[in-house]
Amino acid sequence: MLKGNPEISLYNRDLPLGCKYCRLGSKLVVFISGECGDSCYYCPVSEERFGKDVMYANEKKTESFQDFIYEAYKMNALGAGITGGDPILHLDKVVKLIEILKSEFGEDFHIHLYTSGRYVNYDALFALQRAGLDEIRFHPVRKEYLKAVEKALNFSFDVGLEVPAIPGEEEYLNFLIKWAEEHKVKFININELEITERNFYNLNSKGITISHGLAGGKGSFELALKVLEANVDSKLDIHYCSSVYKDVVETRTRFLRTIRYYSKPYEKYSGEGTIIKAFVRTNIDLSDYGEKASNGFYISPEFVNEVISKYNPDEVRIIEELPYGLKISEKLIYSKSKNC
Repeated sequence: MLKGNPEISLYNRDLPLGCKYCRLGSKLVVFISGECGDSCYYCPVSEERFGKDVMYANEKKTESFQDFIYEAYKMNALGAGITGGDPILHLDKVVKLIEILKSEFGEDFHIHLYTSGRYVNYDALFALQRAGLDEIRFHPVRKEYLKAVEKALNFSFDVGLEVPAIPGEEEYLNFLIKWAEEHKVKFININELEITERNFYNLNSKGITISHGLAGGKGSFELALKVLEANVDSKLDIHYCSSVYKDVVETRTRFLRTIRYYSKPYEKYSGEGTIIKAFVRTNIDLSDYGEKASNGFYISPEFVNEVISKYNPDEVRIIEELPYGLKISEKLIYSKSKNC
């Protein structure tokens, strides 16, 4: 019997440890580089990142390894997932970062890495093992990349496959499951095909449109479910992860976790993982309510009416933003000039 919720995720046996941490919103997302030698037509990586040598810690563009440490502390991370592009193209950065994270947070800080396998060789695998990598996930877009998976199975970290459920490619998906079983790979994650601004035209030209949640490709879930049901008794851990889970649940849980550990006393939060605060433009000292800004104070929305009644400030705005600072909305709720 399959476990889970088809709207979120389904699995036959157990979840990979990396996925368990993701469910807690406790994995730091490390985007090490957008460079990759495979131009998959369905690649969901954004134009801002695809093919570019840029680094991000969660949603924040970074310039140094210290930025990753800072973001990990902000969310009280229990682990990290290293992605790209293909991280193996920047193996020196990956190894150094794994060593830094393990040194800072301890050996139990769980780190997994995604790669196609194209550039994986024994030297790379030895370096990753020495650094302390816990889990490696291969996306073998070509059968020859499975040779890299075979090499990885000789090392101490957990080895799995992670691939999208692409309508029309059922045969290859079934082949990968059978291959993984025969070679005693630990797990295979099957992701719902995600439609983004960058891959939209490529997928639409093949008749694949959004039909589930914000980005789920038509026919992708149906294919994943068919494969799961046919392999429910497999000794291989098989896990389907929906685009809804990745885009909404996982991200929102991570945002809420970050807010819980990092938000300031005057910052409130919504169930969607956004921060809500009030900005009061005034020359009056409101230090007892909140924090000084350039031309006013940030305070809790709970004290807005009290501050307006007592101090008649120049204006008050309610601001909603994401934990990494992206402003979603700003609404003027009081202006002295309009209320005089």
